Amino acid sequence: MAEEKVEVRDINYRQVMPWTELFRSFQVALDPKKLLLAGAGILAMAFGWWLLALVFFTQPPQWKAAGGDYEIDKYRPKDAGGRSVEELNTIARENAWKAFKDDRRKWDILNGAAGTGPLFTDAGDLANSPDEYEAIKADVEKSVKELAERGEKKRIVNIGGKDYLIRVKPYGKLRTWPFFEDRGPNPYLMVTGQAGTPWEAGHFGQWLVTDESQVLIEPLVKFLYPVVYLIGPRTGGLNRLYFLLVTLWTLATWALFGGAITRMAAVQIARNDKIGMSEAIRFVTQRYVSFLSAPIFPLLFVAFMVVLLIIYGLFFMIPVVGDIVVAGLGWPLVFLAGLAMAVVLVGLVGWPMMYATISAEGSDSFDAISRSYSYVYQSPWHYIWYSLVAIAYGAVVVFFVGFMGSLIVYLGKWGVSQTFFIESANREPSFLFVYAPTSFGWRTLLLQGATVDGQSLVENGTINEPAYRKLTGQDPAYKGPDRMSWWNQVGAVLVTAWLYLFFLLILGFGYSYFWSASTITYLLMRRKVDDTDMDEVYLEEDEAEESYSASTTVSAPPAPPPPATSPVTMVEAPTLRSSAPPPSSAISEPKPEPKFEPKVEPKVESHVDPEPAPSSATAPTATSDGNPASTDGAGS
Repeated sequence: MAEEKVEVRDINYRQVMPWTELFRSFQVALDPKKLLLAGAGILAMAFGWWLLALVFFTQPPQWKAAGGDYEIDKYRPKDAGGRSVEELNTIARENAWKAFKDDRRKWDILNGAAGTGPLFTDAGDLANSPDEYEAIKADVEKSVKELAERGEKKRIVNIGGKDYLIRVKPYGKLRTWPFFEDRGPNPYLMVTGQAGTPWEAGHFGQWLVTDESQVLIEPLVKFLYPVVYLIGPRTGGLNRLYFLLVTLWTLATWALFGGAITRMAAVQIARNDKIGMSEAIRFVTQRYVSFLSAPIFPLLFVAFMVVLLIIYGLFFMIPVVGDIVVAGLGWPLVFLAGLAMAVVLVGLVGWPMMYATISAEGSDSFDAISRSYSYVYQSPWHYIWYSLVAIAYGAVVVFFVGFMGSLIVYLGKWGVSQTFFIESANREPSFLFVYAPTSFGWRTLLLQGATVDGQSLVENGTINEPAYRKLTGQDPAYKGPDRMSWWNQVGAVLVTAWLYLFFLLILGFGYSYFWSASTITYLLMRRKVDDTDMDEVYLEEDEAEESYSASTTVSAPPAPPPPATSPVTMVEAPTLRSSAPPPSSAISEPKPEPKFEPKVEPKVESHVDPEPAPSSATAPTATSDGNPASTDGAGS
């Protein structure tokens, strides 16, 4: 018996493990057009946030019980209720202090988002009563001054036998420009072992979670950050308006730039080809309302439920009835409202897939909402798995891009500094980077090794502020040769402009990767839930004509009808035809059918012309009974 040959087929890992498609994110994201779109989006978002912070930010409230903002007469109970003047004053003072602490908490929230600079905790933050405030105020101010002079950020001080933590408050998270945001240590310094803490035992995981992962999902973090405070219990009415406007501006920005990136990524992933930036922007502008409104509708639903709960609360305020009937019997309605809001808010983690839906399907906001929510809730474990793979892989590639960007600028500066006699001519190029971005530690990296008046510009991984002020001319007392001249300042500004542009491209890769990975995640979820191939994507007519004429979702124009010919009707031969009369529609002028004897085989007459057989376009001849003859002489 001959042995049968067994054909070994290659395993298609993309079919067996579809999540490996996420490894294409690096290639898709590393596109100059996407990087430019991401950088433009980062700048537009930062400008809107800065403008809103400028409008809403105020100075912190100060405790002034006598003749100040918290005059106790304003908080005195209207009804004395038989209490003495001293008791009423005590109550008024306590009410004023509560109002002050409540205002300070609200301001701390605003300062964390829109603050202008570092501020230390003061007596108003640390004290729990007006008397304690007066007792520790002077000592706290003295300790704060010492911390500022020494450059320390926190210290525990003992005042009157009690410990108080004095520290710098978080500030300006939504006001700081992207060039100066704290994104952790420099990747080049980390690889070369000069960053210190992240490589110490037990600190690498902390750095990966707190710094690197937030850089990777920064678009999602910056969308959810204001939303969290928007629904916070102690945010305050004015702060809520501020966070609402920040959220709307964020959505308006990435509806354009994020939508364009997802459109380019969807076509590239599905068709393995690229479309131009102008085509992607035109696609988004035509559907901009859908891109913008898709994530807004869930927020509007939450707002609607809040309004219903407020109306419910009005009935709850009725004594007795509110306690027994409205609250006691009707509280399950509150649970249902809370459930609806929770489902909607949790489903917002699928916000990036909303943009990918419109980009891949060419649909509207309702389709984007329904698909993103259904994918998240119908197959949550797949969505979690795809997200974890994208984050883990993204942490590697984002770190790699950051490392390469830092290495490029460092080697460029290092190469110039190797010029002969450059130090003796006092032209060492470090001064060109005094205004370099502080984010990712670029300024620290580029100023390493430079000295001013015998002092190092970088000490222990941080900028030496006194030396830095001498170099940049901020210290008026210093007139030494290391002080920058006006032409040095101009050269540094011009170099910084190029650095900022390059830094935006490096930072933009994280955003480009985020939207590209979100697009692949959407296509994978669509394949899982809807059983739709990943290569199916909506194409507009101009895109189809230019690049995809062979395979397109645009319907081809109908083919022209064939040339008119005489109708050909197939009939049975007389020996096979039944005795039933033919339909009247087959004969233009009915004629009496010839009679045939039963059980007698009639003679079939031939009606073939002596001439050669006519072509198929020639009208057929007719039989003796008036029926048209078949072209092949056979019955139908």
